[in-house]
Amino acid sequence: MRALILLAHPEPRSFNAHLAVQATEQLRHDQVQVDVVDLYAEGFDPLEAACHHRQRLQPDRFDAQREQRYSAEHDQLPADVQRHLQLLRAADLVILQFPLWWFAAPAILKGWLDRVMVYGPMYNSRQRHEHGVMQGKRALLSVTTGSSARACAVDGREGDTRLLLWPLMYSLRYVGFEVMEPHVVHGVRSGLAAERVQAHDEALAAATLSYRERLTHWRQWPTVPFNNSGDFEDGVALRAEATAYSPFIRHRSAG
Repeated sequence: MRALILLAHPEPRSFNAHLAVQATEQLRHDQVQVDVVDLYAEGFDPLEAACHHRQRLQPDRFDAQREQRYSAEHDQLPADVQRHLQLLRAADLVILQFPLWWFAAPAILKGWLDRVMVYGPMYNSRQRHEHGVMQGKRALLSVTTGSSARACAVDGREGDTRLLLWPLMYSLRYVGFEVMEPHVVHGVRSGLAAERVQAHDEALAAATLSYRERLTHWRQWPTVPFNNSGDFEDGVALRAEATAYSPFIRHRSAG
């Protein structure tokens, strides 16, 4: 088995970096081969732009999807994108490790999706959702928040963290991954008063231990349910009799 851990945090001594190290150690202990990509450390450019495509299909107008497919077909994808694609294809498990900033993932991670989920090699009109290129592989969002679990609950002031993560989970499902229920550690703070540091550090140590224990059984980790293509009329609207799994879909009323 092989895993890819993608770290998106600019501080190498952060708790996110610590979790990436802990996951690497645990998986390797369990005889899983692990590749680690630290996006900030390698200076990954998150901006998809014309400059990344040397041989252009349309020199006068940049269409990201068409240029990605054209570059892929002519073996002209940027070297960093090619390397990340190879790592993705080789992995049975992909872990995205990042903090929740402004109620979303850091921009560098969104940019990684924009550039590495290449139109053509990673998805097309026939290969997506349950028929996606990554089908049979698992993906996990491992996330930290600064706010407490109570504040990040369904009725919390910060909003439901799981709901905030839905766009990323759906993106991973779009290319075929089985998406594992997110691993979220709340209350990760810095600059605390001296009397609060010990309790904070003990809570993070316990969360780390729990994460390592759960990773030993990552194949049994619960997954997020998604609607399959057959649940939609003409691939667009959910059928009345189908169960809605997306938090953004509501059943039509019988009346």
